Amino acid sequence: MTKRKSLAGIYQITTFLAVVLLLLILFVSAAYFFMIPAPEKSTQDRDILAEVAAKRRLWESMRPASFRYVVDRDCYCERAYTEPYVATEDQGGRSATFNIEIESATVEFISMPPRPIWIDDLFNLVEQSAHDEKHVEVEYDKDLGLPLSVVIHPDPAPPDSVYRVEVRDFEILEYR
Repeated sequence: MTKRKSLAGIYQITTFLAVVLLLLILFVSAAYFFMIPAPEKSTQDRDILAEVAAKRRLWESMRPASFRYVVDRDCYCERAYTEPYVATEDQGGRSATFNIEIESATVEFISMPPRPIWIDDLFNLVEQSAHDEKHVEVEYDKDLGLPLSVVIHPDPAPPDSVYRVEVRDFEILEYR
């Protein structure tokens, strides 16, 4: 058997150029996917954050010295968290009580809700939920700016994961 010498031709150089061009396209494409900028906050999230900041400023300017309200939470939680309670904020002091003592999960009667939510907490809850890109629905008091209703839908949302907080029966006890 004799060894045959390969013929030098024009196809060898075009094949080489095609491979180089293909590798160049692959490297540029891969670099594009590694350099994709992070998505910006949606306009809805920015609108919610701007609205909550404006309402917080209104609330801070109109905030009475003493006031009382009822908080009604709705979540897939034990009864101590879903039972409405009366919250009172008086000259910086805070108290929260149930109208009637309720039986907790530990079979004892309690008169104060566990981890009560205050007006400032509602503002923080809306902000944090918007930052976490959850679907948030908020209804504010037009005169005082406080959140009257907050509904949070986590994404993806199983039916029992919706969290609602409602503030009702707001009563001013003492003006500034």
